[in-house]
Amino acid sequence: MTTENSDPVAEARSALTSGLVERVQGMATRLRFLLAIPAAAVLFLFTDRGPMWPGVAVALAGESLQLWAAAHLRKNIQVVKSGPYGWLRNPMYMGRFFVGLGLTLLTWRWFIVLPYIAFFWLYAQARVLGEERHLVALFGEEYREYCAKVRRWLPLPPRQKLSDERWSWSDLGRNHELRVAAGVVVVLILLKLRLEALGKLWGAS
Repeated sequence: MTTENSDPVAEARSALTSGLVERVQGMATRLRFLLAIPAAAVLFLFTDRGPMWPGVAVALAGESLQLWAAAHLRKNIQVVKSGPYGWLRNPMYMGRFFVGLGLTLLTWRWFIVLPYIAFFWLYAQARVLGEERHLVALFGEEYREYCAKVRRWLPLPPRQKLSDERWSWSDLGRNHELRVAAGVVVVLILLKLRLEALGKLWGAS
């Protein structure tokens, strides 16, 4: 039974959009795992020119943002508004982007960096749209009000303090981000050792 103000066309369009978002989200998730091994091979083969410090700095900055976000994140428990979530709605994805960008910058090759940026944008956008629908269903008006105050991607200083929550080591441990940070550091060390041991695989730059 439909209400007097229902719009069948709008409802059909919403259902179609939701289904499309779910399919794109699922495809992006599968591609993320499928591309992990080729991505590692690309880093191993092409990290052989230019200084490492710019890429390392970007990757560590991204991981620092992820650590900050994970220390505030209480997924599906409450609308998180503290820490970096007062600046933008998706700091974990933003941190992941910069970790990956830093790693690709180690190659100093535009044909690796630019496709990474395009792929990550498509992946993150699909994931976030699906997650936002889930959070609206879970938290309702509170999450809508939060979205009205904080941007999805562009970080801006909050006009007012949204939460008194502080850094939580228990939240950081529950979100497993310390293991991710250790993994990022290990990857950077291995790439440094590979460069010292094998040098340039593709001749002079």
